[in-house]
Amino acid sequence: MEWSPEPTSAPAGGLGTGLGPGAGEHRTDTPMLERGSRIRPKTSIALFGLAAFTFLFVLSAARPVSGELPYVIVNPDASRTVVWNLTSRAGLSLQNTTLVGGKAVLPWENATVDWPRASDFLSHGSADANLTTDGTNLTLRADLSNHVTNGDFASNAIWTYANGTSRNVTASWDPAALNALMAHDSPAVSNTSWDTMDAINLTWQLRAPPGVPGFISQEYVHQREGKGALNLSFSIGSGTGLYAGAHPLAVVNWSGDNRLLAWVMARNVTSPLWLNVTANVSGSSRTTVAQSLSLGWQEVVINLDQIGAPSERSNLQDVVLRINGRNVASTFVYFDDLRLANAKAFNETATVAQAIIKASSTSPSPGSAILALDWDLIDATGVRSVTARVNVTGSSTSIEHSLSQGPLGSWRKSSFDLSPSMSSSGTYAIRFQFQVAVDNVTASSSHFRIDNVSLWFPNRHNGSYASNPIPLYASSEFRDVNWAGSLPAGTSARLSLRSGNDSNPNGSGWSALESWTSFGVHPVSLPGARYFQVRMDLATVNASLSPSVAAFGLDTMHRAAIGNVTSDPFRAMSDFLRWRSFNVSSSVGASTSIAFDIGNGSYWTAVPADGNVSGFAGPDIRWRAQLVSSDGLVTPSLGQVRLTYEYLGGVQRVLVSPTGPVRLESGQKLSFRARAVDAGNHTLSVPSFGWSTNNTRGSVDNDGTFTAGDPGNWVVTATVPGTFIFGTVQVTVTPSSFLPSPFDLLPYVLLALACGGAGYGSYEIAIRRMFAIDDVFLISKEGRLLMHNTRRMRADRDEDILSAMFTAILTFLRDFDREETGDLRRFEFGRKTALLERGDHAYVAAVYSGRVPRWAGKDLRRFMYDLERRFGETFARWSGDPDDLQGLKEFSDRFVARFRYRSFPRGKRGAP
Repeated sequence: MEWSPEPTSAPAGGLGTGLGPGAGEHRTDTPMLERGSRIRPKTSIALFGLAAFTFLFVLSAARPVSGELPYVIVNPDASRTVVWNLTSRAGLSLQNTTLVGGKAVLPWENATVDWPRASDFLSHGSADANLTTDGTNLTLRADLSNHVTNGDFASNAIWTYANGTSRNVTASWDPAALNALMAHDSPAVSNTSWDTMDAINLTWQLRAPPGVPGFISQEYVHQREGKGALNLSFSIGSGTGLYAGAHPLAVVNWSGDNRLLAWVMARNVTSPLWLNVTANVSGSSRTTVAQSLSLGWQEVVINLDQIGAPSERSNLQDVVLRINGRNVASTFVYFDDLRLANAKAFNETATVAQAIIKASSTSPSPGSAILALDWDLIDATGVRSVTARVNVTGSSTSIEHSLSQGPLGSWRKSSFDLSPSMSSSGTYAIRFQFQVAVDNVTASSSHFRIDNVSLWFPNRHNGSYASNPIPLYASSEFRDVNWAGSLPAGTSARLSLRSGNDSNPNGSGWSALESWTSFGVHPVSLPGARYFQVRMDLATVNASLSPSVAAFGLDTMHRAAIGNVTSDPFRAMSDFLRWRSFNVSSSVGASTSIAFDIGNGSYWTAVPADGNVSGFAGPDIRWRAQLVSSDGLVTPSLGQVRLTYEYLGGVQRVLVSPTGPVRLESGQKLSFRARAVDAGNHTLSVPSFGWSTNNTRGSVDNDGTFTAGDPGNWVVTATVPGTFIFGTVQVTVTPSSFLPSPFDLLPYVLLALACGGAGYGSYEIAIRRMFAIDDVFLISKEGRLLMHNTRRMRADRDEDILSAMFTAILTFLRDFDREETGDLRRFEFGRKTALLERGDHAYVAAVYSGRVPRWAGKDLRRFMYDLERRFGETFARWSGDPDDLQGLKEFSDRFVARFRYRSFPRGKRGAP
């Protein structure tokens, strides 16, 4: 059988800190009590606490340190597991991979399908007959030919030009400007003087209603022409119908003329003033339309036809030139140079025309027939009105549109929808008419030009486009669609997309269409797939207008097809024995895979995801994982990589063979063999073993040869020298089948009696001298070894072992055995006894062989007291430098070497 301790370690920050090779390292050579040793009750409790403490420490040692990559877990079987958690890039090289949620995955890669030109649409699909391209855009097909011949008037051909009936308005082709010109030009009419206003005293008088003060006088300073003018001075109150006027005393005959031209000057128009002429015709009061006056001299033309017909104007009574107003402060108005004339009056139209033959009928819907032209009304001076029109007349229809006037002297464009009037085939006459009306005595002119006349029948119809199934680089998620174009009023465009996983868009593996009707960027919710298809539907309710699509783009993303994760080189510790296993935590689905390699930097060897790597030699290692996906929508994931290697640990067990139980007869011999192993059953090199047995009259030689003694059940023990690690085998000894006669034993009996008598006589003296102090350990309160003194020659083997054990026991007693705090501790193990004493700054432990004298405890307390007096302050602030403890070991020699210890008298050498 075998028996060995569990691995232990001192807790960080506790009494164990600083003991052994380093904090946190497992101890595998901690001394344990031998089987059969006497253990006192409190010591049993201490050992139980030590076991619990050891178990907790093993658990804590297996936990990774946060932030370390990789970190190493020490296993209980003399192996270490190197763990890479893929939570950060530290210690890793990533090629086309990324870390997400503590896992390495293939990253998303963005891709864009971009069709920036109309030709891209047609190269990836087909459009119906109603769609076409203009080189840049996808549009509705239209007949945009101009059905007007010579519409730009490059020559005098085709068009007919017709003047007005009296040639007051003319139409012609302008060869210089290359356009059609329609014009009116005429000078002012002749007139005769009616009254120069040079002498008014006997010919004019004031006419005003009651309450309107005023007078008439001759003005010689501010006349318009000649020697003088008529000055009408007045003021008008707030009443209605009030005026002040000048009345010629003679009867007036205006039958031969229809216009009176008068020069009038108003000196103040703060309150508005109006001028009209009244007369009595056959007892009836007549008046002209009142005209407002402005400040200063002005020529006012008065239409005498408003008073009556020429025959009625031959004998006009009570003629008055009236100034009308309200709340007019005192002011005056001058009249001068009154003349008579006959106005020129006409209303004529000039025409430019062309006949159009329409070969086929078109839709009466809006936009099916559009007439457009450029035109310019250059001027309109001295005319009553000018009107420009376009007239289209067919066999059964006629339609006319006016060209609205605006600023003079600038070219403008106009277009007219003639769809209902020109839907039928046949001959149509297009006429551009310019009508001028004149009724005045002044010079007059007006000029009108037309150019770039066009008539087209677009005949647009709704159209559709469908692409072929478009393959993507890999199965992809769809992110955004971006399309651009224009939508004139009355037009619409619809973009539709669908996705699928094969090249047959009519198959069951394709999604429903997702559509958008406005240009711009839109999110796409189609299911991820390997293919997509584009549909465009363009429509218009006006055949002259078309929507246009200029560009299309689709943003997608897919997983990278392949990526690698490579660890930095890792070197096992110097106690490395062999690599054991390679394990990973990963997720691999359909269409994905992860391949693993290990190497030392100069070569790579493929390994399975969870396999044996014991064939890999050397402590230096690194690993590589290659992630592969043939489906852009999925990725394998790698969460953790673990490499385990075995190492040569400390002695944990001793295996004795042959294993028991073994049966022998008294006197028989059997050679046992022992083998020391670590926690991983790795055989350790041990020069020799200490062999012992509890078989009375039995013995074990140094080579393990056992000679059976007294009958019974016994144990043969093999112990690793310098430790308390041993293995046992149970031996059952039976009586020998050969029994000697009593006479054969008589010499031995007599010898035993003689020796017994001599031994009893010297008992009282010898028994008191049969002990020795093997070791003395001085341990700081923090658990660091301050000093070790021993009488043995090979103390280096078990010094740390005993220190660790004593410190752990003291920790347990200090925490859980409060009633013994500060008192002596004592326990026995094997054939040795340990006494422990606590001082203010340190612990002292003495290990005895043989019987411990009764004064040992008192001597140990004296020794502890002297240590504290001499070195207490040094212990309290010790930095770990051995030079700070010079003289300590020599000080302890007196305790180790002497039979009894006496304190240093004060003032003696070595005393504090």
